[in-house]
Amino acid sequence: MSDNSFDSENLSGGSNEDDRETKNQTGKEKSKNKSEEKKEKPKTINLDLINSISQTLVTILEENKKSNNYKDIIKTQSKMVFSANNVPNISIKDYLIRIQTYSEIEKSTLILSLILIDHTCKKSGLILTYHNIHRLLFGAIIISIKYNEDSYYDNKFYSEIAGVKLKELKSIEYCFLELNDFNVYIGYNEYEQYRKYLESYQEISNEKD
Repeated sequence: MSDNSFDSENLSGGSNEDDRETKNQTGKEKSKNKSEEKKEKPKTINLDLINSISQTLVTILEENKKSNNYKDIIKTQSKMVFSANNVPNISIKDYLIRIQTYSEIEKSTLILSLILIDHTCKKSGLILTYHNIHRLLFGAIIISIKYNEDSYYDNKFYSEIAGVKLKELKSIEYCFLELNDFNVYIGYNEYEQYRKYLESYQEISNEKD
């Protein structure tokens, strides 16, 4: 980590179209390296962190669900690419475990994905519901992977993990960036604030257990 930002590229997705295209091409090349790495190292599941993130999101979702106009919110947001017609039958926790099991994303990437969801909601006015959380979470993870990790798989691989069509994945990724004005910069201090929050959440949960 650098002193002023999370990585050397400042996690900024809005520099220009050529930069994004270069990153996509680089990702395809690095997917082979990622496959080779997968064979060499054992799978590591950050279960405590996943618990903290999933419980944090569920708390927000349950609070939003209490709103008197919850059904209207779902209807208003139904045309967005993140919204599913029916609530997925997989929990947020299991969804995160599935994604990390197959893609082996880093701990920092998971933390970044939560921050990006928060940014997206604040910038766009998007309200989290059980109809949109899975795709929104997946979009945040895809963006975080590509800006935070040295190597990653191609979009086809991730689409199979998430259970969405490749065309839908591209739409989710683009819409996520668009809602953030193609700028997903996250400063070091903000990252640390979320990291410490999630760690404290873990400690509280462990004490209850």
